[in-house]
Amino acid sequence: MSTATPLTLEDVVTSTYCALDDALVHAGVECHDGKLIPRPGCPPLVDDREILCLALLQELFGFESDNEYHLWLTANPTMNSLFPRFLSRPNFADRRALLTPLMERLCAAFCDLAGEGDPPFASSIRIPSMSAAPFAREKRNASVASPKKAIAQL
Repeated sequence: MSTATPLTLEDVVTSTYCALDDALVHAGVECHDGKLIPRPGCPPLVDDREILCLALLQELFGFESDNEYHLWLTANPTMNSLFPRFLSRPNFADRRALLTPLMERLCAAFCDLAGEGDPPFASSIRIPSMSAAPFAREKRNASVASPKKAIAQL
């Protein structure tokens, strides 16, 4: 009987980014100058795909508080090396909210690619940190502690 090797944090982030990229291709969403949604202005310093990946990781890791997630991101050396141009917490929340219209298209793409079950962006699943009020004070949830402990060990 062989023991499976646990994934590193870098493996999880890379796999998430690749799955997201596959879903974007499947949904027919193209990136132009770092933007997934056409809008005026210069190319962003942080690519929209990176913002979506970080938002997806926030949900996968169980961070309900944007502030706690941002503190973890900025303190984690692996995340700093993978995302060296990370935005401030308010700017990240604004960009994530801007990209919310893509979620339904990504939901369908994840369903098609996975074959069954609810994808991470299912419109029937309420995602607290994707709410319309990203700056609202959030309650601390005891169920968040176990995913963060697992992540801290990565």
